[in-house]
Amino acid sequence: MEDLAKEISALRAEMDDLRSREVIRQQLTRYGRGQEWLDETLLQEVFWDDADVDFGFFEGKFKDYLPILMEIERGPETTYHLLGSPQIELDGDTAYVEAYGIAGGRGEAETNIFGGRYICRFERRSGEWRMASVIYVLDWNMSEEVPEVVGGPHPELKMIKPRSPEHPWFRRMGADVT
Repeated sequence: MEDLAKEISALRAEMDDLRSREVIRQQLTRYGRGQEWLDETLLQEVFWDDADVDFGFFEGKFKDYLPILMEIERGPETTYHLLGSPQIELDGDTAYVEAYGIAGGRGEAETNIFGGRYICRFERRSGEWRMASVIYVLDWNMSEEVPEVVGGPHPELKMIKPRSPEHPWFRRMGADVT
């Protein structure tokens, strides 16, 4: 009976580890999605209000960064954020995460693309994982002039306009997607 109790305890710990990693991966995805769809509510579900944020041009608390971020994200015609290959190290209710990121935006005159990494700390509070700190490290960037044709060489492809949670293609995906 004692062996069974140990096995059940080990399985519960493994399940918690796997669930935590998946929730953190989903939060990284939701971070990019919140920016692209200009969804402040989604972003507020990814970060703790008191999260420390350092993107070089801004260093402070998330709650103060959010309005600045939304102003920046509303500027380009379209944006793109992809966070991938996260390395997640769990330590109780804290997780240390490094994820690669490619982000960009198309404005009126040029398209900018940035490659870098996000150095994050997530915290689980009252059973919920959210970002408690993030530092963005730029590895490279590129800029290209915008072609005359909307959509570049493929004007037949659809573009999302306007970017907003009210767009008919937007489907709300909250914290319960995992």
